[in-house]
Amino acid sequence: MIKVALIGAGSVVFSRNLTGDILSYPEFKNATFAYMDVNKDRLDVGAALCRKVAKGLDAKPKIIATLDRKEALRDADFVINMVQIGGMDSTLVDFEIPRKYGLNFTIADTTGPGGLFRALRTYPMIKGLCEDMAKVCPKAWLLNYSNPMSMNMQTIYRTSNIKGVGLCHSVQGTFNQLASYLHEKPEDCDFICAGINHMAFYLQMRKAGIDLYPRLFEAAKNPDTYAKNKVRFELMKILGHFVTESSEHNAEYCSYFIPRGKETIAKYNVPIDEYLRRCDGIIEEFQHMQEHAANNKPMEHHRSHEYGSTIIHSIVTGTPSVVYGNMPNHGAITNLPPTAIVEVPTLVDKGGCQFTTVGDLPPQLVAYMMPHIQQHELFIRAAMEGRRDHVYQAAMFDPLTAASLSLDKIVEMCDELIAAHGKLLPKFDAPTLVPSSGKKFGPVDAKALHASWNAIQEKANDEFIKDWHLIGPFPSPKKGTISLDLETGVDKDFAKRDDGAVDLKASYGAGDAKVKWKQAKSDKRGFVNLTSIMGPVEWALCYGYAEIESVHARDALLQCGSDDGINIWVNGKLVHHNEIARGYTANSDTVRIHLKQGVNRIFVKVDNYLHGWGFNVSIDRPNF
Repeated sequence: MIKVALIGAGSVVFSRNLTGDILSYPEFKNATFAYMDVNKDRLDVGAALCRKVAKGLDAKPKIIATLDRKEALRDADFVINMVQIGGMDSTLVDFEIPRKYGLNFTIADTTGPGGLFRALRTYPMIKGLCEDMAKVCPKAWLLNYSNPMSMNMQTIYRTSNIKGVGLCHSVQGTFNQLASYLHEKPEDCDFICAGINHMAFYLQMRKAGIDLYPRLFEAAKNPDTYAKNKVRFELMKILGHFVTESSEHNAEYCSYFIPRGKETIAKYNVPIDEYLRRCDGIIEEFQHMQEHAANNKPMEHHRSHEYGSTIIHSIVTGTPSVVYGNMPNHGAITNLPPTAIVEVPTLVDKGGCQFTTVGDLPPQLVAYMMPHIQQHELFIRAAMEGRRDHVYQAAMFDPLTAASLSLDKIVEMCDELIAAHGKLLPKFDAPTLVPSSGKKFGPVDAKALHASWNAIQEKANDEFIKDWHLIGPFPSPKKGTISLDLETGVDKDFAKRDDGAVDLKASYGAGDAKVKWKQAKSDKRGFVNLTSIMGPVEWALCYGYAEIESVHARDALLQCGSDDGINIWVNGKLVHHNEIARGYTANSDTVRIHLKQGVNRIFVKVDNYLHGWGFNVSIDRPNF
């Protein structure tokens, strides 16, 4: 029976999902799982959740939890890396030091100074992981999920002989999104995608041999569809192809959005500091998972769309599959460098993971990727050779940085980041003729960074509605489909009134159950986590009700985010409808509303397709 080692298993939601995916295959019901993390509390929670998942799947794996990496790796057949070195403290450094120089980010985990320094502090860990694997499980496959994907894969392939593949869900996730824009089922369509991680492009999208791109260009003319992905649709209009990773990511991969100022940022809904907000959410999610791990409630598992379990199954059983993996190019894309880490269709069978040949990419797509490919090359040389000048050069060729900072400021910023991350980084002691800034920087006060960030968030979060009444879940009568148009008893009662009120004492049939309204609070950023409150229920509906008071009648800006679709009524009037399959991003939708003097009633209906669900609603403060 196989052994799977999960390194960084304190990423509890991810380790739980991957474990459940693997155990979903009958062949692996008795597999051995070794969970390893440097944080014992997170490790214990992760292992407890995985035991719950196994029980729910009627599987009996052998589960080991250890702080000893070599012990976890010993005789493993597959190793899954999910490690993020430095956590929130290091992430704040990556955002706040560049901010001093006038450089702002949305995510900062893939490229540019944020991705570069995340890769540099991850380099010693991955290099050490590969060295340990060479000693205790040399034939194992290393499945890397940690960002920055391309630079981490460079570390694996340039410092070891370990077999590895980088895995990301942006290819399959984005295609599902595109299919929803075209009102098609993803399984009825096919596509070919290629490029580098987070900057791969759909070269072909077809249904029954018919090109879907003309329809996608037409869909982009619809204001509602365009508003869901403004940055990527703008890029598609000029590049001719749609890119895999989200608009918030790609806004910082080029120079056409963030450096153009606040008006452009607002016009294209670019969420500056989005990843910091997600980190706050991850911390709160862990607290929920900690509570779940300690109780006796069963835990269901619903297969994720991650490729990891599919790869393991294909290698072990020989059942062929095609995924999208990240490995060295070596001719798969004929007009990119052979050592570049690329993402292309990947055949998996008993022989492991093998790239298919894509051929030449359109030149405009190569032009979009090449500055980042050169950053990846400069990163690995900086780390392996101890070259501080290559750190400067990697930042220099980042499009966002180049559009925002002068050369001397780039050098100074990198020097400050090197000092701030300190011992987490490789030593940069190789001689070079390229001068440093000559400035000395002291250590960073992590507490001060956290306090500053929290103060900013508290001010920004005043607009979120945090106190809710919720009712649900209402499962779809037909599994595999759901719609906001599906009526329940809640809708019928609500329709009888014209003032937007609900009967909070009422109860309703929901499948085989009866549900009542219950009070709930959002997190501090307004997110109502329905997965935690209602459970991980798929193909279902939930309703929310809240009241806010306005001292006078006024027009206001309502913003919301949801996973998946959402309807919103204000005082009984439907003001927003968005039937969509998407992951949650705060305040991704915007609508103008009118508030009356006194109490205003907000009624929300959310549906869930697959995986997690939740929503937020915010209303801007009065200007008086």
